[in-house]
Amino acid sequence: VTFTNTGYTAANALDDYEEGTWTPAFYSVAATFSYSNQGGNYTKVGRFCLLTFRLKLSGSPGGTTSNSVSISGMPFNSSALEQTYHGGSFGHYINFNLAQTGVLAYQTTGTGGSVELKNVGDNIGETAVVASNLNSAAEIRGHIIYHTQ
Repeated sequence: VTFTNTGYTAANALDDYEEGTWTPAFYSVAATFSYSNQGGNYTKVGRFCLLTFRLKLSGSPGGTTSNSVSISGMPFNSSALEQTYHGGSFGHYINFNLAQTGVLAYQTTGTGGSVELKNVGDNIGETAVVASNLNSAAEIRGHIIYHTQ
């Protein structure tokens, strides 16, 4: 798609559109996870990417459960943004044992293919979600929106 107006250059043409599937996964150093549901779809328009997914555990995390948790497997690496992070909250999550009252949120990890899980809220700041916070049927149904490299 190109727009005919003054100032148009080929570098500004919208020439990248893609749809597909991706496989989200929880990741935490030295922890193990088993799933009863694990799937997602994506739409990428230019550098803008929308991921939708469902991720549900079939048992409690194993191994070392004191490290922070990310969702990995994103189909494209995120882009670093000056003075900010990509981030947001999830529409649906259950069976998370969060120590403080807040909401489950995500933020990009720089220029990688994953997002960190955070517990955020007014007057509590942000704390990392660790593997031991995920109960045996922890589930997220949601979306992740970010800019790609």
